[in-house]
Amino acid sequence: MKILRLFKNSQVFKIALAVAILVVCYLATEFYSQMKKLDSTVELIANSNETQLELEKLLSVISIYETSLRSYIITKDETYIENRFLSRGKIEEAIKKLKTLTTNNSIRNKDIDSLKNLIDYRFKLFRQTLIIAKSKSKSENLNRLELNAKLLESSEVTDKMKSFVNKIIFSESIKAKSQNNNHQFELQDSIITAFLLVILSLLILLLSFQKMNVDIDELQKANDKLKLLNESYNSAEKTAGFGHWMVNTETNQYTFSDNLYRLMGVEPNVFEPNIENTIKYIHPDDLDYVTKVHLDSLLNHQPTSMIFRFLTPNGDVKYIMGVGSFTTNSNGDLIKIGVNYDITNQYQKTLELENNNKELKYINTELEAFNNIVSHDLQEPLRKIQMFISRLEEKELDLLSGQGKEYFLKIRASANKMQTLLIDLVDYSRTIKGDKVFVETDLNKILEETLQDLSTNIEEKKAEIQVGNLPTIKAIPFQIKQLFINLISNSLKYSKEDSIPEIKITSGKITEKEQRDYKIANKEDYYKIVITDNGIGFKQEYSEKIFLLFKRLNTDPKYSGTGLGLAICHRVVDNHKGFIKVIGKPDIGAKFYIFIPKGDLL
Repeated sequence: MKILRLFKNSQVFKIALAVAILVVCYLATEFYSQMKKLDSTVELIANSNETQLELEKLLSVISIYETSLRSYIITKDETYIENRFLSRGKIEEAIKKLKTLTTNNSIRNKDIDSLKNLIDYRFKLFRQTLIIAKSKSKSENLNRLELNAKLLESSEVTDKMKSFVNKIIFSESIKAKSQNNNHQFELQDSIITAFLLVILSLLILLLSFQKMNVDIDELQKANDKLKLLNESYNSAEKTAGFGHWMVNTETNQYTFSDNLYRLMGVEPNVFEPNIENTIKYIHPDDLDYVTKVHLDSLLNHQPTSMIFRFLTPNGDVKYIMGVGSFTTNSNGDLIKIGVNYDITNQYQKTLELENNNKELKYINTELEAFNNIVSHDLQEPLRKIQMFISRLEEKELDLLSGQGKEYFLKIRASANKMQTLLIDLVDYSRTIKGDKVFVETDLNKILEETLQDLSTNIEEKKAEIQVGNLPTIKAIPFQIKQLFINLISNSLKYSKEDSIPEIKITSGKITEKEQRDYKIANKEDYYKIVITDNGIGFKQEYSEKIFLLFKRLNTDPKYSGTGLGLAICHRVVDNHKGFIKVIGKPDIGAKFYIFIPKGDLL
């Protein structure tokens, strides 16, 4: 794996390739030098005498033919055997010269005839060896054995021929013999060098080919990833309802994504991407504005952001949010990249929201008018009614009959109930529309003020109030006070007749069970305030209903109420982004849990 990583490293491969090329150059130089030495040796031998020259030429040609054949067997390169073994012109000329030179020497003449016979047999072996080398035997091993046998026989014949020639020229010169030996050595050395040169060249080609395959594989993988990324991006554009475009400011060439065409209501690539073909899909009322902003940005290279409309061929109008910015590509050209979003749904929802806001403002105006009526216009005649009831009670009550007194008491109770209802309605409306400025609020001080306001009711019920240490939170002070007033009043109102009301107001940490039951993500983000009483309680199945408007679980006339108190509590806690829960048991009491988030969550 380590070698494979090195092989994939382009820098390492370049270094290895450079080293290999240097070695090839060195071997080529050596081979060239060796060939030059061979030429020099041949010249020295040729200079000995004409006869020795012709004999050496003869041996040299035979040796070269043999070398070419061996090179062909090694490399399969046809150039080594091209135009060889087919003509013996040079050999015949040498034989003729030798025959001419040995005409007066019958023994030498016979030796030349014998040499000619050896040469003929050697050429026969050449052709047989070549035929075997070119043939494709059924068995590669058999072919190789046959080839090796022919090569061995060829070598034996060559050696015999050389010995014969050497015997002829032995008497000519010791020096010629020595040079001939050097020639043979250098020839073998050049063959080895040539072999190494060919092997190394093949190795370089093999490594280059392998590297090319690796690069092609990597390129194919990168291309596949790019295709997948492009398909994913096109799908994302289609799903998200946006399209992108690019323009090269140097060449003025535009590129559109497939979904940009779809935003214009046409199929992808239905027209050439450019501004001239695009403007026909821009709403006529927006055309001048869009083209001016875009063309100006191409001149001053400033980002753009605008809302305009596409008018599709089927008459649909699409609201588009278009943004564009500039960057440079790999060639250094400045390009502008833009993204167009289909905001038709959002735009229509915004219009709908604006209409709803107008309607809501109208409703709020009516609600404010209603609050004024409740807090002033209705309460004024109600106070007069209560005033006259009070005067009648002081001066005329004794004049009424028993049934009249009973009617009078019902009228007074109804008037008081009416006043309580109006006050609760005003308080509830204030939780909806009132001031919602959050400030640091000490709950201990708010509770102290609340207990003072309810002191008459507490003394009347002889209630025992236990208060723990409460935290300081960010809250709306007036609404928190309403929360405490209604919860404590609720506990006093629904206390048992035969026992002293006991109310506990404490703060504590949220337990693991509460976190699970009430699905609190992080219990450290909330304050918990608990208000416990020993009143008449209620069935737990009604724990959610008691916070509904005008919902009273207990309709017994002795428990007065409007059904708005706990609804106000729920609204106050909701305004503080918290929630309220209650646990009740009949004849045992109720426990209210208030969870208000800390400042960071408001």
